Amino acid sequence: MKLDEAIATAKSEVKDPYALSYLEAIPDAIEINGTEALKVQILYALNNMKTWRGESARKAKKAMKTFATKS
Repeated sequence: MKLDEAIATAKSEVKDPYALSYLEAIPDAIEINGTEALKVQILYALNNMKTWRGESARKAKKAMKTFATKS
């Protein structure tokens, strides 16, 4: 799953309001601080997605973790 697909899936399926707020803030964060801000937003969102389960959750979380932990 690509990162943009993972973010879109999370936005449509995640119920946690904090995770959603971080996901919704991604475009503004990128505009202000670039790719590093995207990594931070994803890490914060992932931290709040602990109760999101299922196959789409596993795929989306994996794509986001892979992006956020790249050097």
